Amino acid sequence: MDREESCILTNLGRYFPLGEADKKALLALEKSPYDASEKELLWSANARIHNLYTLKSGWACTYRDNLDGVRQIVDVLIPGDIVGLRDLTFAKHMAEARMITKGTVCPFPLQNILDIINTSTPLAVALIAAIARQESILTERMLITVNRSARSRIAHFFVEMYSRLNRVKETDIRRFYLPISQQMLGEILGVSTVHVNRSLMALERENIVKKHRYYVEVMDTDRLFQEAEFNSDYLGDEMCDLRERLMMQAG
Repeated sequence: MDREESCILTNLGRYFPLGEADKKALLALEKSPYDASEKELLWSANARIHNLYTLKSGWACTYRDNLDGVRQIVDVLIPGDIVGLRDLTFAKHMAEARMITKGTVCPFPLQNILDIINTSTPLAVALIAAIARQESILTERMLITVNRSARSRIAHFFVEMYSRLNRVKETDIRRFYLPISQQMLGEILGVSTVHVNRSLMALERENIVKKHRYYVEVMDTDRLFQEAEFNSDYLGDEMCDLRERLMMQAG
């Protein structure tokens, strides 16, 4: 596996400088890639946990369907993410996981994560940091769902996804990949498809942002950020003084 192409190295390497042994351990998670099709089911809710997946390319999501058939998308996962990481300490998956687009996924036994935690403190901390930021994204989404209008939620989600993509690979905010349909936007943000459509039309009419089928075109970055009322702290890489302490121990 080419290190220059490994999104998981970039993603988890943000939290702490990784040594050669750490990089080798992460690359081992990507040693069995296969091409997954669009909308391919990775696992069902309540399935026993055997494998997790790294996303080498493509997008995926986790979701739950309510008894009345309403779907709530929990996670939107991009290259470099580990699918199912939040389920690490459970016996069963809490939600279904499915590809949004076609892509390359790398299944690996759950035991591999436990081995990494047991052998590398920096990687253990990086995994904890990744889980914490997944939880922080959900907390932020809950808060904006309670307190924001539909258009503000959409603007916030656009900026959030741009920020996440830019952390893995430099991304131009004027036009960036976002293969999320209007229906999926509603399922992520708790908004009806009708309200999503109206909000997108208003944002486009005001020359702020336009949602195309597979990408977002930003016409006015300043106004988009104003609409989003975005504070990126919940996505940040800083970890109080953990990084410094680990570097002192390594030295």
